[in-house]
Amino acid sequence: MSVLGIIPARGGSKRVPRKNIRLLAGKPLINYTIEAALAAKYLDRLIVSTDDDEIAEVAKKCGAEVPFIRPAGLAEDKTPDQPVFRHALEKLKELFDYEPEIVLNLRPTTPLKTPQTIDRVIKTILETKADIVRTMSPVTGVHHPYWMYKLSGDNQAIPFLKDIKMSQYFQGQLLPTVYRINSAADAMKSKLIYEENILGDNSNMRIVITPEEESVDIDTEFDFELCEFLLKSKYS
Repeated sequence: MSVLGIIPARGGSKRVPRKNIRLLAGKPLINYTIEAALAAKYLDRLIVSTDDDEIAEVAKKCGAEVPFIRPAGLAEDKTPDQPVFRHALEKLKELFDYEPEIVLNLRPTTPLKTPQTIDRVIKTILETKADIVRTMSPVTGVHHPYWMYKLSGDNQAIPFLKDIKMSQYFQGQLLPTVYRINSAADAMKSKLIYEENILGDNSNMRIVITPEEESVDIDTEFDFELCEFLLKSKYS
């Protein structure tokens, strides 16, 4: 089976301007994901889908393919991944007659992912009957859904899960193990892209559990600073 990695990297990020090529511990953010993907053993091809010429040049210099420029209409604030990935597959078919069976979503905003994690995701989807494999991290303590509340119209706190009583789970050790999507690397059969089901609703889904540090997703300045601290601590 042919395995394609797609790094979606638009130029118009708002909360952290130009974040995909902003220097993180001395090199562009997107380079971390490109380098990890190129070092993975089971990935056959890697492309970057971007609407931005500067991002395209940075990605090419780091070793990724940028075979087309994404239309501006597919690079807006609320553009979901599905049409972006479908556009990429259609362009690769048009330009190279290339049709991968497996597609990886490798977001540049999770720069601490490793080649080993990428390979684990690919290996899992190749060796199982899964339609989609997603990286996830354990949820603990105050972030656990059993300890979450929502607000009513008059600002009354209401348990997010209405059938759960806090008194039964007052200690962290009593909480069941649950996992959250961390967006480090998601693999899917390409048919899900054409079926508009890249989140895997009602599909056979497996997960790959990753260390907490690999789950850092840069969406704010705080995330950026945290990631830079972790990188500098790791290599100092």
